[in-house]
Amino acid sequence: MNMQFTKDMAPPSAKWMGMDIIEHDPSKMYSKVSFEPNKDMINFGGVIQGGFLTAMMDDTMGFNAFICLGMKMTMASIDLHTHFMKAVPLGPITIEAWVTRAGKSVVFLEAKLHGEDGELAARATSSSKLRPFVGLQYDIGEKSDD
Repeated sequence: MNMQFTKDMAPPSAKWMGMDIIEHDPSKMYSKVSFEPNKDMINFGGVIQGGFLTAMMDDTMGFNAFICLGMKMTMASIDLHTHFMKAVPLGPITIEAWVTRAGKSVVFLEAKLHGEDGELAARATSSSKLRPFVGLQYDIGEKSDD
């Protein structure tokens, strides 16, 4: 399959969270993306709920691995560990992700999340089972209900 990734191919979850690709370097197995969280992601404390931050890192790590592995494999999470360093207020978020090791059936991933202030706010690691990519499993032409 010889396919070029486009922003329109991002999963609905990534689009809803405002994901945008800033940089990608396949030689370093690295990607940097931004997210524009919305007010529906705020918790009682007035900051972004940690599950959404974890989802952003998960989407970033999955995107990075998908592109770095030549868009031939998809990932199914085996585990996902998140460490929070500080609260993240509503505002732009930047995440960097790396493939730390890719085997024949499992890939190991890492991500670092920075809030608008640029400080490290969270870090995640994950291992995922590799599965052959059979094509997008959703209609990329659909519009979300904003």
